[in-house]
Amino acid sequence: MTKPINFKIQICCGTMCYIMGGASLHSLKETLPAEIKDSVSIEGIPCMGLCNQPDAEHQHPCVLINGEIIKNASNHKIVKQLLNHTEL
Repeated sequence: MTKPINFKIQICCGTMCYIMGGASLHSLKETLPAEIKDSVSIEGIPCMGLCNQPDAEHQHPCVLINGEIIKNASNHKIVKQLLNHTEL
């Protein structure tokens, strides 16, 4: 039996991320496929400070998946990333 992969998703709740789409990411749990839903934890975190980078206008909202930064995140993009990791 394969050991389940656990995912820790941290959603940036800084102002820019929140207004640029981060607010809708908090409904992510509802869009997860059944086969991975129980292995995902989701939490909001304070601003990650990525807003000061040169390409900041093209990266909101941001999330961390097990510490890996996902820029311009959407529920679809996050689910796709999770499913790619479960196929390893």
